[in-house]
Amino acid sequence: MECKPVVVLSRCINKEAVRYNGGIVQDDFAQKLEKYVDYITVCPEVDIGMPVPRPTVILAKIDNSIRMIEPTSKTDYTEKLEEFSKSFLNSLKEVDGFLLKAKSPSCGVSDTKLYQKDLKHTIGKTDGIFARISKEIYPYIPVEDEGRLHDFWIRQNFLTKIFAYADFRHFKKSASHIKDLIKFHQRYKYLLMLYSPSNLKQMGRLIANWDSLGFEKTLQEYESLFRKTFSKNPTINTHINVLQHIYGHFSDLLKTGEKRQFNTLLHKLKNDRIYLTVILEFVRNFVYRFEDEYLASQKYLNPYPEELQTV
Repeated sequence: MECKPVVVLSRCINKEAVRYNGGIVQDDFAQKLEKYVDYITVCPEVDIGMPVPRPTVILAKIDNSIRMIEPTSKTDYTEKLEEFSKSFLNSLKEVDGFLLKAKSPSCGVSDTKLYQKDLKHTIGKTDGIFARISKEIYPYIPVEDEGRLHDFWIRQNFLTKIFAYADFRHFKKSASHIKDLIKFHQRYKYLLMLYSPSNLKQMGRLIANWDSLGFEKTLQEYESLFRKTFSKNPTINTHINVLQHIYGHFSDLLKTGEKRQFNTLLHKLKNDRIYLTVILEFVRNFVYRFEDEYLASQKYLNPYPEELQTV
């Protein structure tokens, strides 16, 4: 890889025993991912001066505000944590994703317990404070926790985004002419179609009319659209749409049985009877067999390292 994604990782995941109970979280996915990314570690609680081990803290909704409080002493850490989070996040020069600790009052993503003001009864779940501020400061960057990444589709989406963002960062540093952007856009055609066909068309028009803006301005506008496009989440149906478009490149070269097999696999994918990786491998075989260089270059077929597809 020419450019590794930069990922902010909760320090308690595989790195240091900094959990509230002095423990460490062993996570196979985060460990396997480390070979392909550059981690920046953070433990918001420890980084604001809390000890290890430490009393449990919780999130509570008090007067329309979510506070991080230690129930026994009633110590409120909210301002300290928010101040640290903003300072840390704004200091990052490059970041492509966040892999945080599930259910944590600082780092949980959508699954941290939220308590009433009595600090005893739960009223729902929410983001941890650091995770929430991460989403606010970096609205297009994927923020996930290690628990959610056990889900195939969430993990697929996370990996696709962080490697796409890293690829664009690397490309932008060396791009000097509209021809460079055209080549980049061509590689991402079907991946962009997966996330937003309408944005793909808009980006195509932007490139076609680049001379009215100039290259630098066009590149800025393209980056904005690129990030907005990946902020959406694909569905099974959008995958099927892209696969059918790719299939159209070589369908006339296939035998009747091969065409029937492709349609059978699409039907199974739609009904959640096979993994996406099965039909992608089926399609890749035809790409290589017919030596289609255009399709072989498509990021949709290889959005991230193959070794990570089997996690």
